[in-house]
Amino acid sequence: MKDNKNLLLFLQELIYGLVDFISEKEYKEFVFDSLKLSKQELDKESGFCPDDLYNRLENMDEQDILTFQMLDKKTNPLVWNCIANFFVLVCHYSYMASGEVYLPQTIESVDEDTLAVLALSYKQILSENSELISQISGPEIEGYLKDELVKNYFGPLFLSDENE
Repeated sequence: MKDNKNLLLFLQELIYGLVDFISEKEYKEFVFDSLKLSKQELDKESGFCPDDLYNRLENMDEQDILTFQMLDKKTNPLVWNCIANFFVLVCHYSYMASGEVYLPQTIESVDEDTLAVLALSYKQILSENSELISQISGPEIEGYLKDELVKNYFGPLFLSDENE
């Protein structure tokens, strides 16, 4: 799968809106801190290695997104699905940008289906929580929607017919 920074920046905006749906305060704070790291990576404000991002997704300490996804029975599983898939995509981007040849298995399996599942999950969340649309608007979002990949997966959710 070809990495697309505009897509990842757009997805990050969407994922920030989902953090409030996480039921456990500890998990919410962890995801929020993880999003700060992903933003630094996407903005290239730091020189940390991709493994630092990957450890937020999955690690041996069981203080990671995939573990919280399994443990949290109160939060809508679609929310965790979006968050986890976003981090898989960001980790893939980070590893590719750093020139890594060997990837963790979870990251190695990234393909268009990862993005399609994230888009479908987000669409389902949006259908149940229409107030999210009002949180995600403005010129920056419209700029992302000019990207063909972003428009392909998310345009129908955010663009009216006359803007497509």
